[in-house]
Amino acid sequence: MGSTYRVEVGDVVLGVREHGAGSPLLLIAGIPAVADDWDPLAERMGETHRVIAFDNRGSGTSTVTPGPYTTRQLAGDAAGLLDALGVESAAVFGMSMGGMIAQELAIGWPEKVERLVLGCTHAGMRHATRPPRETGRAFAMLTDDWGERMRALAPAAFAGAVDPALLAGFLEKKTGDAQEPEGYRGQIAAVLEHDTADRLEQIRCPTLILTGGDDRIIPGESSRLLHVRIRGARLEVIPGTGHLFFLERPDASVRLLRDFLS
Repeated sequence: MGSTYRVEVGDVVLGVREHGAGSPLLLIAGIPAVADDWDPLAERMGETHRVIAFDNRGSGTSTVTPGPYTTRQLAGDAAGLLDALGVESAAVFGMSMGGMIAQELAIGWPEKVERLVLGCTHAGMRHATRPPRETGRAFAMLTDDWGERMRALAPAAFAGAVDPALLAGFLEKKTGDAQEPEGYRGQIAAVLEHDTADRLEQIRCPTLILTGGDDRIIPGESSRLLHVRIRGARLEVIPGTGHLFFLERPDASVRLLRDFLS
């Protein structure tokens, strides 16, 4: 089991969840993820690393500030968290919006990022492959009924052939992780305004790009620009998985991460 605590960082208090010991690995979540969504991966990576996951500003147990947010602002929160924990630098793994935040962290605070893993993400909406129409509608749904939103979003997070039990368990958990509307809208605004395409060459740390072969939220084609513009980046497509590949193929995900981080 991980340890859970809260840390004051600038104008917010961030909820943090840790596993294991060793060299630090910072996990940055997307929308509508929270720190303990990483648990299946974090527990295994905690066998070799000090795994630090946290709730982004506007979600989980972290402070909800007025939006809109930006991915650079959220990267500043991540950098401040590392400072508050006395971590000079870490390997960083960001998923979806978390991958956008991780890009900004590697560009704006390069001394803090030893190795970078970008999961199912893109360099900006203008440069990304459009998801299926129903996925866009689910994210933009005009409702404050969190359960309704999760019932629309959850199926899109996995490959079409997902295990029904995995989907049902995920939906049950995420329905209980209700996010304040202000925080949700603030994070959505950050994704819509994110654009690092012309700055990706500034990322100089070793970089691994991971994507699901059947991602219906951020299609895998969106990873190509990251692969081309980040010097020396390695791209791995995990077949038969969707946006949350680390839940669908945990063994393959852990193997790729351990190989890269070692």
